[in-house]
Amino acid sequence: MQFRTIFLLPLFLFPLLGHAQAPKELLLNKEQLAKYGQSYKTAEVIYLRKFLNTYASHREAVSPVDEGAAKVLDSLALDNKILKGKFMVYQYSNIIGGGKGVSIVSQDHPEVILDFWVYKIEDGAYEVRDLLIQDDKRDIDSFKITYRNYLHHKTLAM
Repeated sequence: MQFRTIFLLPLFLFPLLGHAQAPKELLLNKEQLAKYGQSYKTAEVIYLRKFLNTYASHREAVSPVDEGAAKVLDSLALDNKILKGKFMVYQYSNIIGGGKGVSIVSQDHPEVILDFWVYKIEDGAYEVRDLLIQDDKRDIDSFKITYRNYLHHKTLAM
């Protein structure tokens, strides 16, 4: 009797596993794509790219206002090739305390997601106030399928 229970249980569960929701590819219409593309042209994203370039090429040249985020990057010990590479803007949103939250994903290493807080200071300049480290529970394979059209986009990259 125990043999049947053990044998029948997998037979019952396999069809249920087949009904698990498969990841769907994200397809933006022309208007949505244009709106998404605007995030790459914002001052915050442009400044963030400059910050990453400076950090990866000349760590000692990072501005004192950006030092907090730089120290968090130091602790991550990411390869500079990743930081010099292209990133997809994954999220771009307002932060309650002011500024923008900019989440970016490495095109070549989608397991690398970085969440920055970029803030405009009084004189019109920008600073990277923080880099948040979160426990990322994404399924990388599903992520690659969902964002396939945008992860390696030729023109939409920072």
